Amino acid sequence: MEKVYFVLGVDCESTQPKVNNPSLGEKAVRGIAEVINKNAGHCTFFVIPGDIKKHKNIYAELLQAGYEIGLHLHPGTHGFNEYCGLYGPEQQETIIIQALDEFCQNFGRKPDAFSMGYASANDYTYPALKKIGFSHGTCSIPGRILPECASIWAGAPLFIHYAHPYNRCLAGNLDFVEIPITVDWESRMWSGKHPLDLRVELVDSKNHSYTIEKSIKRQIEEKVPVKIIRALTHNIFEFDNPENFRRQTLEGMIGDFKNICEKMRYNYEITTCLKVATEFRKLNPV
Repeated sequence: MEKVYFVLGVDCESTQPKVNNPSLGEKAVRGIAEVINKNAGHCTFFVIPGDIKKHKNIYAELLQAGYEIGLHLHPGTHGFNEYCGLYGPEQQETIIIQALDEFCQNFGRKPDAFSMGYASANDYTYPALKKIGFSHGTCSIPGRILPECASIWAGAPLFIHYAHPYNRCLAGNLDFVEIPITVDWESRMWSGKHPLDLRVELVDSKNHSYTIEKSIKRQIEEKVPVKIIRALTHNIFEFDNPENFRRQTLEGMIGDFKNICEKMRYNYEITTCLKVATEFRKLNPV
């Protein structure tokens, strides 16, 4: 039987000035890991340098347990404009390297995975990430049109692909595996600027289940070689509380994902961005 992967990326940013609640961040990370562990899986935590500094021991434990720890970027926390897509190539490299250096100084290892805050990027972003040494991650939300955040992904590929060296909205042959957030490509929110995506905190699990099933069906029809449901959330909610709506939504999403796969007679695995990027490279060498 073929397999479908459920990949949760957690953008960890509890030390951002506008949040400034590292205690909540720690509890959220532990609560998310508890849910994932109960489902015999792993996920990827994308962490801003401030959070890795504050919670180094937690992420070291998770790494040892098979989770992936990547870099999450919010340029505003480093004194730049918040939206990376406003910058040229040299400036983006400077911003990313500064965050990466701070991450490495506090964690003692270099991450392979990268997640861009606000999905704010331009045609210089992927080459910069590749040059700096990242191998995979998530920059895109297909269908998003938020010029105010320098986040425009109209027509971008819906599923896992190699980034294009010159055009962020095309698949290409740059050795950076982009794992887009799963979206319902036929829906529009926020005055038409954004599709319904698999952000845990956006809607309830029932609504998310429609997007999950729709995406799996399309990937089967299009014979996508590595079939992925890419969900996301943030460590700024009370995931440690079993009665919390967002924790219940995450649990419901995973349960619905399993049921949909079983109904379609597909195996499933709850895993990291690294795992699916590795599988993609095996089947699609650059």
